[in-house]
Amino acid sequence: MCRSCVINMEGNNNNNKVIFESSLDDNATANQTFASTPSSSTSGCVSGDDTSEGKAVIPASLVTAENYLTISEEAQTLTSIEDLARAVEQCKEMVLESSECSEERKWLVRRLIELRLRLQEAREAAEDAQDCHQEVRVVRGHHFTLQSQPAPTTKHHCDRCCGVIWSVVHSWYQCVDCKYSCHVKCLAQVCRVCAHVKASENPTYIPDICPELGLSAQAYRCAECKAHITFKNSWVEPRLCDYDGRYYCPSCHWNSTAVIPARVVHNWDFEERRVCRASKQLLRIMEKRPVLKLQQLNPRLFGFVEELSLVKKIREDILVMKKYFVSCRDAIESRLLWQLQERQHFVENVDSFSLQDLIDINSGELLEYLEKVQAVFVKHIKEDCKLCYGRGFVCEMCDDDEVIFPFDVAAAVCQKCCTVFHRNCWTKKNQQCPKCVRIEKRASLRRDSTSSEEDNLSS
Repeated sequence: MCRSCVINMEGNNNNNKVIFESSLDDNATANQTFASTPSSSTSGCVSGDDTSEGKAVIPASLVTAENYLTISEEAQTLTSIEDLARAVEQCKEMVLESSECSEERKWLVRRLIELRLRLQEAREAAEDAQDCHQEVRVVRGHHFTLQSQPAPTTKHHCDRCCGVIWSVVHSWYQCVDCKYSCHVKCLAQVCRVCAHVKASENPTYIPDICPELGLSAQAYRCAECKAHITFKNSWVEPRLCDYDGRYYCPSCHWNSTAVIPARVVHNWDFEERRVCRASKQLLRIMEKRPVLKLQQLNPRLFGFVEELSLVKKIREDILVMKKYFVSCRDAIESRLLWQLQERQHFVENVDSFSLQDLIDINSGELLEYLEKVQAVFVKHIKEDCKLCYGRGFVCEMCDDDEVIFPFDVAAAVCQKCCTVFHRNCWTKKNQQCPKCVRIEKRASLRRDSTSSEEDNLSS
């Protein structure tokens, strides 16, 4: 073969090689346009027989102008929470629209998992950044955080200088526990102990009604900031706090009003009276805490207020029903006792009340609410649940086959053995329980047999 032929053949081969390589480059570019890089941790979550090529290449049937940013490589540039949330919703819609067990659905599910993970990471990063910006400063038990978000519709006042806090202009701090607010310049002058700290260290109310001692006991100074106050020729007006009985200056006493616990317990008086700022914050924090033991503070109140005695009776019935629910699977699964989760002390004891409980009793809201809850509990025991119904009682003192329960109005319960009888039968038998009588007889027979055996052994 001549040299020229060899050169022509090599040239043709080189041309073919260039054409082939260029075609490969075009195909690679096309595949790169529709490529995806799902995370390796989620690529195998959909199907175990997917190939690496199926994981990397986007099905061409999915690419449209509307969803290009959701499924293409450009989706990696989505960093904001709003864009990622929008992409997740769009991807979910595409999954529902795709056919089952198809390559498109498999790929979309992997993409959805990846987008959700990125959305969760973005949210956590935003929360961490927000926590870093919220510097907490502790002053006299307060946990102050800098309020950087302007709220033009909300008007705040500084608890230290009584000045208006313009959130658009001023920087200010607020306690996360008691909501004490102050300017940045007033932070070093805070002299009030956090009401949340007081409520945690001593969770009780002052039992006396306005225990006033007079200005002389305070050395004619404000009980909080120690400013001079007097009724004689003074621009600083002494103001009495009806809760703790001490006098304050106008900067510490804003004539705020609140219900006084001692007046409620002793007089059933719910009229709001003027209190200082510290007492106002303390009463607000303590309002829903069940710290009032009415049976110890004023037992006569139950006979004076009919609604209070009815609430106490319902609470006693709820404690009895609780014994049925704690051993009932249906009651546990349906979370019946969770209907009282806002007043958890109602399923723990009978005599603990919060100030909010007494306020709701006076308005009639609490009694109505407890009657509805009681009706649901009774319906479960007597009608819905056979297990709870089977734990009822039949009166041994009469021939009536009616099943009765300890929480029934016409039922009487033996305090020794907890057996239930009709109240009329219990009264006619002079409150003598036949079950207790049988137990006493068996115990006496056992004692007699034991003593006779001992006599035989000794003889």
